[in-house]
Amino acid sequence: MHSVGNAAETAAVRSVLLELLGDVDAIAERFVVALTQVVPYSDGAVERARLLADGVNTYERVLRRLVGMPVPERFVDLSRGLGRHRAQLDVPLAAVTTGTRLHFRIVWEELAERLPPDALVAMVTLPVQLWQAVEEHSTDVQIGYHEAATALAFERDRDRRRAVEAFLDSDGEDGDLLARAAGVLGAGTGDDVFVAFVPGRARNALTAPAARAAGAHLHEWRGGTVVLAHRPRGTWPVDAGASGRPVVPAVLRVVPCGVGPLAHGLSRVPRALRVAQQVAGALPASATAPARLAGTAVAVAASALGGLRGDLARDVLHELLVLAPPERDRLLETVDAYAETGSVAAAAERTFCHRNTVLNRLRRVAECTGLDVTVPAQSSVLLLALTAWRWQDG
Repeated sequence: MHSVGNAAETAAVRSVLLELLGDVDAIAERFVVALTQVVPYSDGAVERARLLADGVNTYERVLRRLVGMPVPERFVDLSRGLGRHRAQLDVPLAAVTTGTRLHFRIVWEELAERLPPDALVAMVTLPVQLWQAVEEHSTDVQIGYHEAATALAFERDRDRRRAVEAFLDSDGEDGDLLARAAGVLGAGTGDDVFVAFVPGRARNALTAPAARAAGAHLHEWRGGTVVLAHRPRGTWPVDAGASGRPVVPAVLRVVPCGVGPLAHGLSRVPRALRVAQQVAGALPASATAPARLAGTAVAVAASALGGLRGDLARDVLHELLVLAPPERDRLLETVDAYAETGSVAAAAERTFCHRNTVLNRLRRVAECTGLDVTVPAQSSVLLLALTAWRWQDG
């Protein structure tokens, strides 16, 4: 113990400190009486026996430091264990810190009661040494607390993710999964839920902070990111006009993703997600905005063909695809322009050629494929075959 004072005063202080070291049980009892006046300890957040045991260990560590005795490494472990224990019980860190700082007051009051006032005043460095000894303990307590809090937060987040993932993998009818998902999302089971799926390649277009700020929940699922946002039934805004489709949240408006139908009730989310996932899987690499099933139905259908895509493309397009690339590309450009507009005149304007040229090219396509793009029933097969070919080719 380093102090300023004469030898007699130093010896008196050391004697009292050794006396306190032999009386740590009583000091810990005094500490617990004071601590249990503080919330949440006053509510029984920590068992009294545990508070006493922790108090004994703490006072032995602090008094050893003041006397100049060795402080075994186990006391560091005990202090950190105290912090981990309080974190596991969800005791707020502020309350834990209040408890550790209370040790200074308890020891100082014990010294004041047992030492002559002159001796206590003469030891001018003693308060600093006591504070340092308490702070060493407090620092280790906080280290243990943060270690446990971090681990607990990770476990809880993992449990929350697993609850949502299990729900998303379900058919939406399991009551327990539904209730757990509702709790994680903070949603009512009858809420309207907007559902989108962002494929892995487009993840960088969506930032988690922006999504959270917009009230959306993000969940990693099957190689992509699920975006969920909810509102009470009947309050989700819809697009103006005849479509009446739910408005896409601003955070997604420049994100290539698949959008499912608005889920009227949490139980319908898994089904809406399957739709969104299929739409996202059919997006071209050049996509820069959300897409719905209505706008990607042909691509989704081509995707669903699986191994039959190549068979359909060869069966329908063989004669067209064996043409020289310049001619083939002109014909396909014209088919695309007509399919997008439904008008020969508009197709001619888009392809910078005369309307008769458009008609001649469309007839040439019909000769090669046996399908006339101007006939709706035949056009759907032709466009599906073209999409299947492009899917494979690109």
